[in-house]
Amino acid sequence: MATLEKIRSKSVFLLVIIGLALLAFIIGDFFTSGRTLFGTGTTIAKVDGHSIDINEFQRRVELVNQQYQQSGQKVDQAVLQQQVLDQMIVEALFKGEVDKLGLTVTPAELTEAMLGSQSQFVDQMVQSQTGIESARVANDMAFNPAKYGLQPEQAEQIKEYWINLEQQIEEQLLQAKFANLFSGAIVANKLDAKAIYDENATTSNIVYAKKPYTAIPDDQVEVSDAEIKAEYDRTRNRYRINEETRSVNYIAVNIAPSTEDRAAAGKAVEEAVTALRQNDGTKGIADLQGFITDRQTMSVIRDNLLKKFADSAAVNDVKVINSVGDNYTIAKLLGKKAEVDSVNIDFLAVQGSRAQVDSLVNALNNGTTWEQASTSPLVSQAQDSTWLSLVDANYASIKDLLTNANVGTYFAPDTLDQGGRIFRVRARRQPVPVYDLAVVTYTVEPSTNTINKLTEDLQEYIDKNKNAADFAANAAAANYMAMPAQISISTPVLGRLEDSRSIIAWAMNAKKGQVSPIFDDNSDRLVVVAVNDIYKDYIPYTDSQVNPMLTSQVRNDKKAEKLIEQYKGKAKDVAGYAQVMDVAVDTAAVTFGQFFIPGIGAAESELTARVANAKPGQLVGPVKTNSGVVVFSVTGVDASERPFNQDEAANQYNQTRGISPLMRNLNGVLLGNKKVTNNILKFYGNRE
Repeated sequence: MATLEKIRSKSVFLLVIIGLALLAFIIGDFFTSGRTLFGTGTTIAKVDGHSIDINEFQRRVELVNQQYQQSGQKVDQAVLQQQVLDQMIVEALFKGEVDKLGLTVTPAELTEAMLGSQSQFVDQMVQSQTGIESARVANDMAFNPAKYGLQPEQAEQIKEYWINLEQQIEEQLLQAKFANLFSGAIVANKLDAKAIYDENATTSNIVYAKKPYTAIPDDQVEVSDAEIKAEYDRTRNRYRINEETRSVNYIAVNIAPSTEDRAAAGKAVEEAVTALRQNDGTKGIADLQGFITDRQTMSVIRDNLLKKFADSAAVNDVKVINSVGDNYTIAKLLGKKAEVDSVNIDFLAVQGSRAQVDSLVNALNNGTTWEQASTSPLVSQAQDSTWLSLVDANYASIKDLLTNANVGTYFAPDTLDQGGRIFRVRARRQPVPVYDLAVVTYTVEPSTNTINKLTEDLQEYIDKNKNAADFAANAAAANYMAMPAQISISTPVLGRLEDSRSIIAWAMNAKKGQVSPIFDDNSDRLVVVAVNDIYKDYIPYTDSQVNPMLTSQVRNDKKAEKLIEQYKGKAKDVAGYAQVMDVAVDTAAVTFGQFFIPGIGAAESELTARVANAKPGQLVGPVKTNSGVVVFSVTGVDASERPFNQDEAANQYNQTRGISPLMRNLNGVLLGNKKVTNNILKFYGNRE
């Protein structure tokens, strides 16, 4: 009892101790992981309440990376990661819609799609991706590996492939079901069909004269800030943004050799040529840095410059055969002689004792045909009438055998690499010149002094221009080019700079007006970025990229007013207006539903409407267009010979204005105004 009383009397003290210990544990974990306490944890993105886990994301990125590697394509990792994340966001949105609709794919439907009578598409996928003849065989290999003698690792790979394929096909079936429901939501009615038919039923042939806005110099039309703001307010929704966006300027300095570097390189190449001339083979440049030697024996030279050198050079001649930009190519002719460069052979790859092989050789030389011999249990591979290049290093071990063997006689060499073979030489080409060449390449690289000078100059510019405004304003005077850009968390690269995510990460965490340190992550460039402004909901009209567009639109509107006022009523026909405007008369065919009118421009809805309503011979204009003012007259109207067909017109409506364009923008439709939280920079934005 006394012990219990002591514990009770100290209970508050014990709770405080335990609480402090727990708090220390939580805080310690927070500072260790960096993303646990009220942070992102393992969530790389969240959309509409659905979290995307970093581990699944990394698995998907690795799969896509493997596909690019297999195809030999190179892709910026930041671009690839953002593409994968965008796709996973769309999939999350799609899954949410599918769940709401209660759409599912039954096991029977999945089995029929993958293994049933309509599985040709899946069969083709399996064949192209794995080489396995059909989906049914792949399924059997995945779940009955012993039947095919598969190793455990192979069996596991095929099983994993099959499970992934099932998920992929199930997703496609769900998409098809969703698309069927979605496409039925918007259907052209009779009025829609008739309207689109009428819009394209007649073509008006016009004669016109156009005075472009460029006829008035920009500096003769003043545009006020209030006018630009008014135009912006009218079209403000065009500049709405879904995530915080930052306006930046950046300077990228290419790390390239200097004049001094190129002069030193030229001298180094001259010394290398001298060393090659004075020494046997390529010994003279063995210790020279930057010179890469490729020794080649060849009878056919595809490089024209190398061929020209080889044909004219004497043995041991050396020459610089190419010097383009910062790349040099030096050639040395080490030897030249006439040789048989290729033979046509039959061969059989055989297994068995020497006596068995010799017996098969004797049979072939005494009447047994090659076709009969190829079916022997001793033969594992057979190939007839194959041309081999005797200058190919891969065949060096059998070169002399094939060069000296009797034509038409089968033989098995006494010493063979990689198993037994029986050969027969069918034919040899006549001896041709065979060249022994050393091709030496050298690339001029920027020196340490050059890199240091570029870095020092850029740092000096930063030190003198420590805010974003000065950074952009003074760049040209310092022989730099400040490039504008708009970036967000979802921007994978800055402008066209590869491997620039760390720069974006810095800019997204910087303050307005701040200038970055020099980024030298990429060995080919130095980059500095400055944050001009930070936008939350809309890109403002003052933005360095938006403002010029608005200014141009307002200026063109004022030019249109000026030109219309200048020419209105000055002539009685198009030819007269053309003379007054000092332009040529031209013709065009215009249909109401037409998007682009040759000679006039695109998206000219006002003009097409005026043409559709104009009577033949009527003079119309001057009319404002996107690029100038136009005066026109309809010379004739061609009516379509195709009668109205509701199904045909409805299909055209669906393709151009109905479900098809909506389906093409399905990702945007699914996203709507849903909030996306992108944490990718917290995982991949650190400067390494």
